[in-house]
Amino acid sequence: MPTDDAITHALDYADRWLAYRRWRLRVPGVQLAVRIGGELVLERAIGVADEATGEPLTNEHRFRIASHSKALAAIAAMRLVDDGALRLDDPLGALVPALTGTDAAGLTVRELLSHGSGATRDGDDVAFWQLADDFPDADRLRSIATSGVARLDASAEFKYSNIGFGLLGLAIEAVTAEPYADALARLVLAPLGLEATSADIEGASQPLATGHSALHSSDVRAPLGSPSSRALAAATGAVSTAAELSDALRTIADADDRLLSGTARRRMRQRQWSTSGRDGAVAGYGLGLMLREIDGRTWHGHGGAWTGQATRTLVDAERDIVVSVLANAIDAPAEELAVGVARIVQAALEPTAELADDDLTLARSFEGSFASIWGRLDVVELGGRLLGIAPTAADPLASVDVLTPRGTGRVVIAAATGMGSGHEEAIAERDESGRVVRWRGAWHQHAVDPVPAEAGTTA
Repeated sequence: MPTDDAITHALDYADRWLAYRRWRLRVPGVQLAVRIGGELVLERAIGVADEATGEPLTNEHRFRIASHSKALAAIAAMRLVDDGALRLDDPLGALVPALTGTDAAGLTVRELLSHGSGATRDGDDVAFWQLADDFPDADRLRSIATSGVARLDASAEFKYSNIGFGLLGLAIEAVTAEPYADALARLVLAPLGLEATSADIEGASQPLATGHSALHSSDVRAPLGSPSSRALAAATGAVSTAAELSDALRTIADADDRLLSGTARRRMRQRQWSTSGRDGAVAGYGLGLMLREIDGRTWHGHGGAWTGQATRTLVDAERDIVVSVLANAIDAPAEELAVGVARIVQAALEPTAELADDDLTLARSFEGSFASIWGRLDVVELGGRLLGIAPTAADPLASVDVLTPRGTGRVVIAAATGMGSGHEEAIAERDESGRVVRWRGAWHQHAVDPVPAEAGTTA
């Protein structure tokens, strides 16, 4: 079992790595929360809430967490299942009589939760996602159902559907006899004491982070509107902070019995469909939860893409670890950032070597950030190994050099590839305090700040 010091050390590096990645990717602002064993061990806000005004981002700024709403809706639905008010095999028509006679009536709660309904993703007109129309209200959602939602046979294959979760929201309203926002608050938010989280923008408290456009067609980011999601609140409307979102999604972990039975949590996490991530990683979907393989372990959670914001939460349900990353740009790589933090934390939780105190002190004495005209290098001890990490890479641990100290003045490099400086020595020059300020030999680099000074504000 790793020591608290090892985890704290890894979290310190995760913080610095994320701050540098935000700066390099020119993302306006990023919120991060990490929970281990239910404890909020890292909470950070980096950058700005609004590029136009330069308002610093804080941990209190609320984000539109988009499709994380599906995980929240699934938790609410599973609470109703635990209470016997809802069954996973209930057909939608039996819960919402107004849908009788439509092709949505025969869809089951399980099919809606797992994206196995075959229903249209957003309907035949997605102008609302371009901020050119209002999101569907309840009448329009029922009209979409009346005109036919089926694009595939139910339970034929995975097909992501915001409309399907909107219909699930109608079912929750029918079962609870209250508006969806009130039902979510009563079933999930209030029991957890989540005061910054709401089902949609109407119930959101201040301050709100501003969403920004992408850089795919312009080198300037524009602020984007953040309208009500109306009848699609269960699919995409929710508002939260990284800290509160990490607490809400922790309720699917084995150790957390605050809201759901063990059976409900296991059912939610069970793989219903196998998919692949946009980056080619092994992925899948359960009941309102995305699945993602990281270093041989399955993490659960969800992501979200909103007009101007991108978010991702990862949950290791067995080890009770949660990572939430919220960013206020539509093209921000929230998945990449969350996976990077998770990998850094995991390196500390699964040490490859147990170093004696003197060896650990020696290894950490080489740590720092360094740069040359060719790039940047972070030297950091993680999991009992001294590593050379390129923070310019999307994945911090995909290709690292392993360094072996030879006294206080040099390291031997075990390069990640044969193209590197394998089996060579890098010579460390230290200042009067003992800090490495320059590398010579196989490396030629000088010490720099972990994040350039203009990177923005850290809270």
